[in-house]
Amino acid sequence: MLSKQKFTEIIGDNIKKARTKKGLSQEELASKCQFYRTYINLIEVAKRTPSSYTLYRIAKALEVPVDALYPSTV
Repeated sequence: MLSKQKFTEIIGDNIKKARTKKGLSQEELASKCQFYRTYINLIEVAKRTPSSYTLYRIAKALEVPVDALYPSTV
């Protein structure tokens, strides 16, 4: 089982990869989600664990399925 910290790191990394693949800055993603840029940064660097609703909003903004942001390991 993944620790909470490792889970948070993988989610942050997956968000960053999806964001850069779309060519979005943290500021642009934050604007689409109606979050502050600093909050997106804190998620990407694993300082904050986002709620499921936060992940939903980020996934919608990135136009990816929510499960694409979760760790693929079981």
